[in-house]
Amino acid sequence: MVLATVLMATALSAGTPEVPPGTPIVAIRIERHDIFDLDDPETSAWPYRWTNALHVLTREQFIRNMLLFRVGDKVDPAVLEESARLLRETQFLSPVTITARPAPGGAEVVVETHDQWTTLVGVSFGLFGNRVHYGATLSELNLLGWGKQIEVDFNHDQERTTTTFAYNDPLFLGSRWTLGLAHANSSDGNSNAFRLEYPFFALATPRAGGGDWGKLNLTEYLYSGSDQVVSGLTHQQNFRLWGGLRLAGGGDLANRITLGVFYRNVSFADWKWADGTPYPTPEGRKMSGFEVGFEHQSGRWIVAQSFRGWQAQEDVPLGPNWNTSVGFSLPILGGDEARYPIVGQVSAGWLVGRQYTWLDSSLTGRLERGVLDNGIAHFGVGTARLGPVGFRAHVGADVGHNLDGNLQLTLGADTGLRGWDPDTFDGTSRAVANLEWRRQLTGELLHIGIIGMVVFADVGRTWNPRVGPDTDGWRKDAGIGLLLESTRASRLRIIRIEAGWPDHGKGPLILVSGAPIF
Repeated sequence: MVLATVLMATALSAGTPEVPPGTPIVAIRIERHDIFDLDDPETSAWPYRWTNALHVLTREQFIRNMLLFRVGDKVDPAVLEESARLLRETQFLSPVTITARPAPGGAEVVVETHDQWTTLVGVSFGLFGNRVHYGATLSELNLLGWGKQIEVDFNHDQERTTTTFAYNDPLFLGSRWTLGLAHANSSDGNSNAFRLEYPFFALATPRAGGGDWGKLNLTEYLYSGSDQVVSGLTHQQNFRLWGGLRLAGGGDLANRITLGVFYRNVSFADWKWADGTPYPTPEGRKMSGFEVGFEHQSGRWIVAQSFRGWQAQEDVPLGPNWNTSVGFSLPILGGDEARYPIVGQVSAGWLVGRQYTWLDSSLTGRLERGVLDNGIAHFGVGTARLGPVGFRAHVGADVGHNLDGNLQLTLGADTGLRGWDPDTFDGTSRAVANLEWRRQLTGELLHIGIIGMVVFADVGRTWNPRVGPDTDGWRKDAGIGLLLESTRASRLRIIRIEAGWPDHGKGPLILVSGAPIF
């Protein structure tokens, strides 16, 4: 049985008491481990040997390039911790430990990593009641061991059939610049995206900047009773250049300011009901101007097991963290009228014993014509008992105000009400609460996966519907399911196989999904 552990980051990576902070680093040693330990009799059979043989071990130079310290620096527990977190964020290195050990003339830092399987060739399948999606994927998250990601994906769902190509390079040309490319060709449109930026990759990063561009032509849908009742064409173009500076101050937090210029053009055409009658076309808009943002990031994290999965290391923030930005789009700058897009987010977490509790809230929208348009206020709070068995709970709400005509906030199996088909209930606001008890049933079976179970209950409602009925009060469901954790695959993969009984008494809705509820 995998025991729950919550490891404070200093215990994971700060080094031994024999190596006090400030000791000079005289050497950095990288210890890389493949997916399976072939010296272990339990993982020495031919399937494990073949898996290791087919897998390219992460390059030592890639790991060194990701570290935030070099030979000659002084031991700083916070920097060692943050470096370990950056390596785990790749999603193909876990677990990761970084320790400092005494050495002649100072300290030797030992970086120990364990690779996960990164090549996916296969089919995908998902089921949400009456809605089925399937596809095929060829992806590699650690191309030739250099951390570059490439993916070709075919996906079919209720809305469209899509083929996607994506490429991401977290260390472009061996630097801290990141490059992202994506192209998707769908049965009802296409999209393209480009991103090149030098991010705030660490708390101490003094400056950042970059740019992104995107274009989308697609058919959008509005839903009622899980059916598409309205459709229409959407065209979007966006462009942004930005730069940022870390403000004075240090310790375990960073305050940053960003400045940028942006262009966003959205238009709509041919919106109609399913029977072909016209539907009011959403209002298009062209925004062009500049934006100002502020960000506060805390270095307070914990490393946890048994948060979403049972075995995988997960970095969860304590914060508090927040960011806000406001844009100024004016006719003199190329916009169609004065508009002021706003974004604000706040998050925080607390750990008491083995109980992790988190809070997140956000506000997005545009100030124009003296009112808030397309405003969405989100609030969520959750709590989870870390360990092989325990209760988890979550309450969330999204309150919309003057939503754009192409948007709605529906409720169903994909948004937390697991006993109802997706997009069953229409609304421009919604709330949902989830309570579940889950238990780990097995250890690591065949060294590739863990099986657990879950018992759950959900309650939710929508209000102010746009094209269909709301919940007419609170709707409920309850159910049971199996949870399958893939323990040797990159990215945390939890497959949920659940049956939810809704309060209308017509039998269960079956769900098969890899997406978390909360």
